[in-house]
Amino acid sequence: MGLQGGEHMDPLALAAAFSVLITVVMLFVVFYVTTVNTGDKRVRARLQNVVSHAPAAGLSAESALKKNAELSGLPILGALLSGKEWTESVAGELERANLNLRVGEYLTLRITMAALLFAVGMYVAGRGTIGLLAGIAAGIIGFFLPRFYLKRRMKARLTKFDDQLVEALTLISNCLRSGFGFLQSMDLAAEQLKDPLSIEFKRTINDINVGASFEDALIALNERIGSNDLDIVITAILIQRTVGGNLAEILDTVAHTMRERSRIKGELRTLTSQQKMSGYVVGGLPIFIILILLGLGRLTGDTYISTLFTTNGGRIALLIASVMEGMGIMIIRRILDIEV
Repeated sequence: MGLQGGEHMDPLALAAAFSVLITVVMLFVVFYVTTVNTGDKRVRARLQNVVSHAPAAGLSAESALKKNAELSGLPILGALLSGKEWTESVAGELERANLNLRVGEYLTLRITMAALLFAVGMYVAGRGTIGLLAGIAAGIIGFFLPRFYLKRRMKARLTKFDDQLVEALTLISNCLRSGFGFLQSMDLAAEQLKDPLSIEFKRTINDINVGASFEDALIALNERIGSNDLDIVITAILIQRTVGGNLAEILDTVAHTMRERSRIKGELRTLTSQQKMSGYVVGGLPIFIILILLGLGRLTGDTYISTLFTTNGGRIALLIASVMEGMGIMIIRRILDIEV
């Protein structure tokens, strides 16, 4: 059906598809220009600030750690995005995912993906209401694809950081017992371990070297990572600096607690893996059966399964089934998402 609709496409639909493609090209050009033209300036500004051991112009040493990065290379777009709470949230997520994108570039990418998939869906599905609905559905999927990738990257980076944090605490504790200072111990842990912990520890040490206070640098580290385990560690360090105590023993205790939590999480993953697989099988079974029936219908010439896609009753049934399928997946994920 999709091919037949595509061959007899309405000129209006074809014009709409081409207009969307032109919009996509323009957005890509804006994205490229704003990235290339301002990239060298940002690098030179950062190097100059580090070499001179001073914050940027107009900033005090206390505000050097605040999020003051450009939101977009276009002044108009940057002015529209500035001061918004969700803009700061997106900027924090981009930093946690270690993506070298500004908020304006990230939004441009999402709009570009939405427009591109809208054009593709409309072109493939053909003219009429079905083509428009298919284009809208494809555009929504394209708009949320970068968001999905961002969340996956954030989760993967956070998991890797938490796994490295236990080993880093052991290294820091041993260095403290050997007579090293805390910053020297952090620097040694950053040298011994890999990214992302290495990058974040070095950024924290650099913040302190250019004039930030110890507490502000650790709080900024916690904001960049967003890890519950790191929050416990930083809280313990700040309390120790206030009331005193043996920091090496405190870090050993925190590391032991984190190891036990990691062990319990591993056991939970083992116990719930079978239930997760059962959920995947049950959720994918209807789709698998529909694909088999479609394939058999093509081979035998039967068209009874096509009524799901060609009649209003069949489309309503598919819509209800899709909604129930999504609700079932979310319920299973919530049940199996056990906090430790």
